[in-house]
Amino acid sequence: MKRLLPVLALLVGCGTATEPPVDLPPPQWVERSPDTAAWESGIRPWPDAAANGVGGIRLEWHALDPLRVGGYRVYRADSTDAEGNPVGFALLATLEYGTTEDTAYVDTDVELGRTYYYVVRAFDRSIHRREGPPSSVARFTLEQPPVLQEPLGAVAVAPDSLYFRWSNNVGYVVLRVFEADSAAPERLLRPVWVFAGVPLDYSRPRIRYNQDGRALPLRPGVLYRWRISRVTPGRPDRGASSVWQTFWIAQ
Repeated sequence: MKRLLPVLALLVGCGTATEPPVDLPPPQWVERSPDTAAWESGIRPWPDAAANGVGGIRLEWHALDPLRVGGYRVYRADSTDAEGNPVGFALLATLEYGTTEDTAYVDTDVELGRTYYYVVRAFDRSIHRREGPPSSVARFTLEQPPVLQEPLGAVAVAPDSLYFRWSNNVGYVVLRVFEADSAAPERLLRPVWVFAGVPLDYSRPRIRYNQDGRALPLRPGVLYRWRISRVTPGRPDRGASSVWQTFWIAQ
């Protein structure tokens, strides 16, 4: 992923002088997907993680050899030295191999506008749980998330007359609209429209469906999910996303 900083030598060492070296490579971060990708990956906002209006920051890394790795430890810092290098890394989470998600973590103990720095280290399967070398340093800053207003629930308008509206105007945004599983709405099935740009009216931000002519037709009775993401082009280390909302075209 972009915006990786040099790894600091100040991180806790991985064993004593009497222990054999740990033969584990450093974990590699999953590269953050492009701003306009339909399916998102890598370090990014995770608004559904908490009900406090802030959410969290989701981290993802590639798995190492499960025959050698017992799990991973995530470390975090939120301050830098005079040269801008992150300092004061502390253990944030320990993820045992084989748990529900052992190559991803959502940090919910975060504040808007504050930059957080992360590294992840694998540990071996020995009883000592010795750590290998750290990953590169990743960083992220959560910004004020948009609050979605409409469409919500049943919509009794023609699809091409449908407007997406939100509060907390955030300038340049990415709007994602997906078909969703009616039996499990949190499960996204396929993207029907991804739009990137600025709202039509900054005082009452809104985007008309298919205004760029690239959207798939909306079908009556189908469940859709949508959200607005705040992005700064060229700055993958900061941003915000709204929670998902659902709607359907009334028959």
